[in-house]
Amino acid sequence: MTEHTATRTYRGYVLDPFQQEAVDYIDENKSVLVAAPTGVGKTLIADYIIEKIYREGGRVVYTAPIKALSNQKFREFKGVVGEEGVGILTGDVVINPDAPILIMTTEIFRNMLHEDPERVRDVRYVIFDEIHYIDDPERGSVWEESLIFMPPSMRFLGLSATIPNVDQLASWISEVQQQEVKVVTNFHRVVPLKHALFERSLGFTNMRALQKKYRRLAGQNPSGRLEVPATTHLDLISAIKEEYLPCLFFTFSRCKCESNALELGEEEDFLDRQQKQQVSQVIDEVLERYPAMESGRWPHLRRLLMKGIAYHHAGMLPVLKDIVEELFTRRLIAVLYCTETFAVGLNFPCKTVCFDSSTKWDGMTFRPISNREYFQMAGRAGRRGIDPEGFAFMLVDLNYFDPSQFPSMNEAEVEPLQSQFSLTYNSILNLVKNYSEEEIYRILGQNFATYQASAERQGVLVEMELLEEELAPYIKHMRGRERFISTLRQRLDLERQLNTAYNKRTRTRLKREIRALTQRLDSAFYRAYPGRERASLRRENRRYRRKLKAYERLLLREQALNPLERYIQEFEDKKALLETLGYLEQDQLTSAGLFASQIHGHELMLTEVFMEGLFHTYPPAELNAALVAVGYEPRKNEFRIKHRLDFGPILRIYHGLLKLEQNMLGYTTVRFYDHVAALAYRWSNGESFTKLIEEASVDEGDLVFAFRRGIDLLRQVRNAAGDDPVLHEKLRECISLMDRDEVSIWL
Repeated sequence: MTEHTATRTYRGYVLDPFQQEAVDYIDENKSVLVAAPTGVGKTLIADYIIEKIYREGGRVVYTAPIKALSNQKFREFKGVVGEEGVGILTGDVVINPDAPILIMTTEIFRNMLHEDPERVRDVRYVIFDEIHYIDDPERGSVWEESLIFMPPSMRFLGLSATIPNVDQLASWISEVQQQEVKVVTNFHRVVPLKHALFERSLGFTNMRALQKKYRRLAGQNPSGRLEVPATTHLDLISAIKEEYLPCLFFTFSRCKCESNALELGEEEDFLDRQQKQQVSQVIDEVLERYPAMESGRWPHLRRLLMKGIAYHHAGMLPVLKDIVEELFTRRLIAVLYCTETFAVGLNFPCKTVCFDSSTKWDGMTFRPISNREYFQMAGRAGRRGIDPEGFAFMLVDLNYFDPSQFPSMNEAEVEPLQSQFSLTYNSILNLVKNYSEEEIYRILGQNFATYQASAERQGVLVEMELLEEELAPYIKHMRGRERFISTLRQRLDLERQLNTAYNKRTRTRLKREIRALTQRLDSAFYRAYPGRERASLRRENRRYRRKLKAYERLLLREQALNPLERYIQEFEDKKALLETLGYLEQDQLTSAGLFASQIHGHELMLTEVFMEGLFHTYPPAELNAALVAVGYEPRKNEFRIKHRLDFGPILRIYHGLLKLEQNMLGYTTVRFYDHVAALAYRWSNGESFTKLIEEASVDEGDLVFAFRRGIDLLRQVRNAAGDDPVLHEKLRECISLMDRDEVSIWL
């Protein structure tokens, strides 16, 4: 740790010790990884870097995991350094792309490193906000690739929530970057956090008291089913309304966010006359920034806002979210029901955080929220300089009580980060384009997964060595170690096949082969005791077989801890598929390969559609409808809006790719769902958003998101299409038809 100078201030704040430590390292031009709880002032360090480097005439990149956070940062820095100093690149929004301060999503930064490293060559610092997203199953790989391909001359600042393996992450980055990474941790919350569970008959309580009450009630009911009055959000609000507002009420369902807010609106009004006037004023101010807006939600949301009640989720129009955020910042909302996206990056502290459930739907199943998720949300509680402490309360309904479904609420038990590294077609094409085969294999071994596995693997290898010493007398009779391990691997493989074989004849054959291998291993054992009767060796033989099983388990563990083999296999399989499609010939990219190397996500679909000439033949409105369908993910119970658009040629491409991936990889990555294609077509022909929403089965915000994704894909195709003025003009027209009114981003 550096010796700190006298206490420093920045922007009028006296820096906390951890902020000061980080800032000192930055002044020494070091890379820094900061891990600290939500809401303690990590972003102040990012602000310091940005202002410092801007003043020194350098360039800095700020990356965030979500577009809302990028947009917020863009607005913030425009206010600090003026419009000329800041640019934003988020795929669907490009403003001032050559500015010294560039705000972008992490994906865009990673794409630049692959395709146009010269553009970021002179960037002095890159800031990764919310770097713990590295273990996000869908997008974590983007962070790893960014860190692997970053030039070593560039310094970085990583901002993370509290994670137990921050040192492991830092030492991996040091190894990959060949530069020192300083770790700054802070476990101290300036505003301490208090946790409690809430049940209507017990009030604020703890897990032990709840279990006791639950056992007593269950004992009184022979069926084991409890039927006690349900505890609702209204009970909890009633208990906290005198002393604990304002409150963020996390509700893991959009529908419930809205219905809870409406229910509370029937019973409560938290604002006086003067505050209501302020609300009206703020609404008018925000609406001035946007074009005329109509939304089915707006009339009842406005009524709620006039009572200091609101809701916030991804299905809302951006303008409505903006109004809610502005009012919350100005302390004109007492209770805000929101989904967990409100907790990512956006800095909206309050006195209390409530949870209406301990479980959430993650797209596949209901599961308990993790400790990390819990603290990401609970960390919003407690406003610095306003509240002596923050509060986190979780609702418990005894009718559905299961103690195993709750987070521990102990910050020391936050889960470690796990790598989610994977290879996209785009990554493979860029690797082949920029590196030799030898370099590619080296790069494949540089990811965080391989680094995490290698330490654990060393331990397993030591255990295997010790067991081998005990088995040495028998291994000798197997004609050496290689033969011994090969026999065990064979047996494991046959047992694996037996577990999934349903055909009777196949099962009989597999059992026979397993028996033969077991006999071979047994005979090595008996040969080690030449003068003894087999019957007298029963106990030793049982012990020997147990040791073999233990060794087999270690073999499997060691195999699982060698992800490099898995990545090399994935690389080879996907590369073979790209060769079959004609994107690669003798390790050179063809014109199709070069095009695909500049498309991020759905690269196969877009490249095939482009190579078939369909971008040239489809009229603009139909092209927009088709692009909105590429990669679209319909929500549960969403119905498809019928249309007469001719997607025949695109569907043939889709089904061909589907079949090819299934045959060559055993799974598929292509998606084409035309649920809202008809709406994109009508929007591109000038229809109003209000009219579209009348017939849509999706939320307004989801429709805006789908159209903006379409704009992003159109931009990518335009950039990848090379020198084709006619197509460029057509794609510009497509974008302008889609990027208007409610769908536009107003920064």
